[in-house]
Amino acid sequence: MADPVLAVRPDLTGAGELPAHTRIGHWLERLIVSRALEPGDKLPSEIEIAQALGVSRMTLRQALSAIEAKGLIDRRRGRFGGNFVATPRFEFDHAGLPGFTEQMRRIHVEAGAQVLRATTRRADGDVRHRLELKRGQQVHEVLRARLANGEPIVLEETYFPAEIFPGLLTATLTGSLYAVMREYGAAPFTADEHIEATVAGDQEAEILQVDPGFPLLLITRTSYTESGVPVEFSRDHHRSDRSRIRIKSRVDSDSQGRVDTYPAS
Repeated sequence: MADPVLAVRPDLTGAGELPAHTRIGHWLERLIVSRALEPGDKLPSEIEIAQALGVSRMTLRQALSAIEAKGLIDRRRGRFGGNFVATPRFEFDHAGLPGFTEQMRRIHVEAGAQVLRATTRRADGDVRHRLELKRGQQVHEVLRARLANGEPIVLEETYFPAEIFPGLLTATLTGSLYAVMREYGAAPFTADEHIEATVAGDQEAEILQVDPGFPLLLITRTSYTESGVPVEFSRDHHRSDRSRIRIKSRVDSDSQGRVDTYPAS
């Protein structure tokens, strides 16, 4: 392959912990999300890539199918077809509680944050209810634009009980707030999250660099310590064209092997 971007290839020697097609998929994904391969770029032919990597076309196609499912490439048929780099969506894994910084680190993307507002004030009704605070108690409010490779893709509006986190706003707020919370001994352990569709208002549109009315994903989250104390309430607005939410589910144990019976009419 003549493209110098593809010159540094994945190590496919030995058995390895992951199958070859998975390693190839991770290699291509890193090149795309890091913008080493730009949206619209056409990949070399499948035959060229397979021969260069020393794998079968079937193995390569498994890798291409995996990154296509993530929205990273468009596979077009016909005379002018081929595999083209799409504008990538960043996958957010909500099976656990990694913060934005950790999520980006996992996919080799540079995470950043622009602090738009950081203040301490009395909690309003909704925030007070979510954090189980009494009337008049204060919260730290932090409004940040989260950046992936310098591009704003999430607007975070987050509230923390001021009594639990005294002096929080003097900490560095451009990195992981979960890391800051751990320093207070009040790290999130569980969370109650709700995901819904919404549209950008004027503020969201300006910060996320989209038009008003642009579709967004809104994730509303209340996080709790291991002992069940609510320590974070947030509203995260994700650009729907740049984000994918991954949730790993399992069958409820109460429903396994259960047969519903109904009385005869």
